[in-house]
Amino acid sequence: MIHRLIKKVSEVNLLIILFVFIYFTGYAQSDNDVINSSIIIPLKIGKNPNTLFEKLVIEPANLFIQSNTLNNNSPHIQLELNLYENNTKYSTFLWCYDVSNESEKVNYPKAYQNYSFTLEISKKEVALVVEKLDFGKTMFIDFGQTAVIGNLEIQFADYIGERSEDINGNQTDAFNYYTILLSVGGEQKTVSFMSLNKHKDKKLIIEWKNYKISILEDSEKALKLIVGKNNS
Repeated sequence: MIHRLIKKVSEVNLLIILFVFIYFTGYAQSDNDVINSSIIIPLKIGKNPNTLFEKLVIEPANLFIQSNTLNNNSPHIQLELNLYENNTKYSTFLWCYDVSNESEKVNYPKAYQNYSFTLEISKKEVALVVEKLDFGKTMFIDFGQTAVIGNLEIQFADYIGERSEDINGNQTDAFNYYTILLSVGGEQKTVSFMSLNKHKDKKLIIEWKNYKISILEDSEKALKLIVGKNNS
């Protein structure tokens, strides 16, 4: 009788241990998924410590904040950002501008591989937000860099500056030719286009596969765009 009782107690304890293990293992996995989808890094003025996000080392090298914002053409907040992955280093800047008397802040994410980087401002505190790139969000791609959204890769591959002159040698116009490379799986497509000021609507939509890429701004340093999916 005692032997049977001990056996039953042992079986119950084993079931409890298994239940607890499964429950907490599942919770931790779910929690990790949430953590791995994005990260918020609080920043202080000057250099900040490095942060590891997945396989990417994030170095907020220098945070600068203007003491006044009388010149709206200059950034109110500027972050020098270095990213390290394997043996590759990518350096860029994130900016935030004051655009109204209510101190509305405007800044758009910088795209790098399948990540986006943007500044988050709350009162006097600044944070760097790192997220996975997603459809329907405005972003900047620096010259020479690649953005990966889902299965689509977009590389800002090249630009060529052009200008025209009158018979006296005076410049009458200036514009750029841009080249971006699109890739899905093993398929690739090269797309070339002129500066947006040469387009009637001052914007350009590129459709390939079931993707729609809207070019919103262009310069030698970066392209501003939104990537969406066609309904078809």
